[in-house]
Amino acid sequence: MSISKERITNISQIDDEYLCPICFHLLWKPVECQNCQRVFCKICIDKCLKEKPNVCPLCQYYQEKRCSPMFYALLCKFKIECENKHNGCNDILLYESLEKHQQEQCQYQMKICRGCQKNILKKDLDQHEQNCGEIKIECKRCNLVYKQKEKHEQLDCLMDMLDRSNKKIESLEKLVENLQQNVQKLEATVYLDFWTRLPFSIVHAVQLSSLISLWNIIYDFPYSHVTTVEELRALRSQCKKHIIVGAIQGSSSMILKIAAMGPSEILSLDSPLNEPAKYDNVNWYLTQKKSFGFAPSSTTINCNSADGEDKDNAENRLSWHLDGYGGYRAGKVKNLNNNNEWRKIIMTEKH
Repeated sequence: MSISKERITNISQIDDEYLCPICFHLLWKPVECQNCQRVFCKICIDKCLKEKPNVCPLCQYYQEKRCSPMFYALLCKFKIECENKHNGCNDILLYESLEKHQQEQCQYQMKICRGCQKNILKKDLDQHEQNCGEIKIECKRCNLVYKQKEKHEQLDCLMDMLDRSNKKIESLEKLVENLQQNVQKLEATVYLDFWTRLPFSIVHAVQLSSLISLWNIIYDFPYSHVTTVEELRALRSQCKKHIIVGAIQGSSSMILKIAAMGPSEILSLDSPLNEPAKYDNVNWYLTQKKSFGFAPSSTTINCNSADGEDKDNAENRLSWHLDGYGGYRAGKVKNLNNNNEWRKIIMTEKH
C-alpha cells in the first residue's frame, strides 16, 4: 500500500525523513537499515533486496533492524485521506487505522459483481447483485444451476429431479450390468484356472455361471431319461478338445453337485466291464449295454451294471445306465433311475 504525501491532511509540509527514499511516499510498515540508519517501506526494500540481496540502495550494505518506536509514534500522528476519496469516501483516518478501513470497512472500495463481473461500490454491491441477471443460483432441491432472472418453478424442479434420478438409475443399471459381466468373466477365469491346475479331476459344487462363458451344455436330461451309447457317440461331433460330465440336483439349480473333466474321446470309449481308461486322476468307462461314468483313478470300478461301490470314494463316483434304465448315481446318492429331480449334464468348450 502506498500513501502519497498529498493525502496527509494535518501537516502542510512533511519532512523528507517520513518519506521512503525508494517510492517517495509516506513510509508504510517502516524498517531501518542498521548500517546507514535510513528508513524504508518494508515492501519497497524487499523488492530491492530481491533483485540485489543484502545491498542497501543508499549505503550498499543492508542489515535490517526494527524501526524505533519513537519514530513510529510520530508516523501515527498523521491523519490521512482514504484512498477511495475519488469514489466518494470522505473519511480521514489515523495512520494505524488506515489499512483496516481501506481493506475491510470502506463502503467506497470497488468490488466485482459475482454475475456480470462489473466493478461496483461495496455499498451498492448487495442491491446490485440482487437485481443482476447474470448471478447464478443453485437449486437446493435439484442442484440445477440457473440465472436468478430465469424461472425455475416447482414443477420444473420436480421434473428436473426426476430426469436426473432416471439418468442416475440408468447409469447405475449399466454399472451393475458391467459389474455382473466382470464377475462372470472373473468366475470363468477362476474356474478355468481351477480346471487347468487340476486337470481331469473330480470336483464338487461348481457354479454353472462360472462356466457358461467358456463352455456349452450339449446334453441335459433328467436321470429318468434313458441314455444310450448312440446318444453319447453322436455328441462327439459337437465336442472340442474336452468335455465336462456332471450331475445337477434340481430342475432350476445352477450348481454341478459332482463333475469331472476329461478328453472328448471318452465318448468314443468301448470299455470292457470294470476295465476303465485312466486319464490323469480319473478312471472313465463307457461299457456298451452296461454303464457310463467315472471314479477316482486310485479306485477300482466294480460294476454289475452301473457302479454301486459304497466303501471306496463313494462321494466321487458318477454312473449312468446304458442298458435301458435311467441314470444310477451321483456321488453317494444312488438309485436315481426314475428320478426327475437330478439331471445328467455334459458340456464342451465354446472355442
